[in-house]
Amino acid sequence: MGTELLSDVNGAPKLQRKKLKGKRAVVKWLKLFRWKKKKEYERMTLEEKILFKLRKAHKKEERLVEAIQKIEPKDSSVTTHDPEVLTPEEHFYLLKLGQKCKNYVPVGRRGIFQGVILNMHLHWKKHQTLKVIVKTFTAEEVREIAAELARLSGGIVLDIDEDNTIIMYRGKNYSQPPTEIMSPKVTLTRKKALDKSKYRDALHAVRRYIPKLEQELEDLHTEMKSDSDYNLKSINREENSVADNIRRGDGLWIDNLERSGETNTKTSELDGSELERNMFNGNESSMDSETFSEPESLSDIFETDSEVGIEEKDESPLYLNEIERFPSKVVQEPEDFQEHLRQISAASKRGELDEKDLNVAELDDIDKIFLRADINRKAAAVELVMKD
Repeated sequence: MGTELLSDVNGAPKLQRKKLKGKRAVVKWLKLFRWKKKKEYERMTLEEKILFKLRKAHKKEERLVEAIQKIEPKDSSVTTHDPEVLTPEEHFYLLKLGQKCKNYVPVGRRGIFQGVILNMHLHWKKHQTLKVIVKTFTAEEVREIAAELARLSGGIVLDIDEDNTIIMYRGKNYSQPPTEIMSPKVTLTRKKALDKSKYRDALHAVRRYIPKLEQELEDLHTEMKSDSDYNLKSINREENSVADNIRRGDGLWIDNLERSGETNTKTSELDGSELERNMFNGNESSMDSETFSEPESLSDIFETDSEVGIEEKDESPLYLNEIERFPSKVVQEPEDFQEHLRQISAASKRGELDEKDLNVAELDDIDKIFLRADINRKAAAVELVMKD
């Protein structure tokens, strides 16, 4: 399982795997090796997996080609084939004879080997023609097999029927050849022919598999390119949409600010007028009622908006009712309104007000505060009017 360091002739360290003892250790090491390879494959991306399969297929193709070249027999003693010339009448007669005959030689997955040539000569010992039925081969391979059989056996190919049946003629002056010719050494043995057929089938499968992998890789690259283009377009589209929304949002935001400012000013004006009305109404109720109680005054002062909205009250000019409750000793109205207000406040402090209109002594601290604030507000309003 482990490794040990050895030194070669030059003294450089050389890595050598420790020898495994026993079948169980070998199986354990193989399982670990396969598990590592499996985990490496699972961590790959889709493109890396296809490239890994493609490299593996090319390596396998090279190994199979080398194996077939090694197993092929050497053509050191190549036999020359000089077929006899047949007239059209002879060719037609022999072809009909070969189509009607029932003797045949099968060629399976092993292809051509020594036993096939021997069987052909045994049939030609009593028959002029024979059929060679070839299975598991393509039409081109069947034509190659026919040319190879004619070269090795010395016969004449009359026709290839249905792309899998070869009709052959032994020749005019045929005589059974010696054993060296009937089973030539240039052909493969039965076992080597089977091994060659396995390598050949595997090579065909690999060569069919490689174009599929290349097509998958090409499709993957085109798909990735299209996805990247689509992502760039979508990002640009999103950026443009965000910019448009920001532009539109700025205009809408300004419009909303203007509208909200207008509505805020209106609501503030309405709230101020309603508060003034509530305060004046509270003062009137406190001054008119001789039996004044504290909870009633608080309820009058903090009157809700809903109650004000439900009760319809006559709107009177500002400060008119309050000013009339503070009579002055001046018979004629003075020209200066501010001086008139000062006289009213001084009279209220001295207690010169009529008890019918207002009894300041009976008011509590909260009502006095509101009354003083009301007078100050009136004075400020008069000053504004005079400035205008």
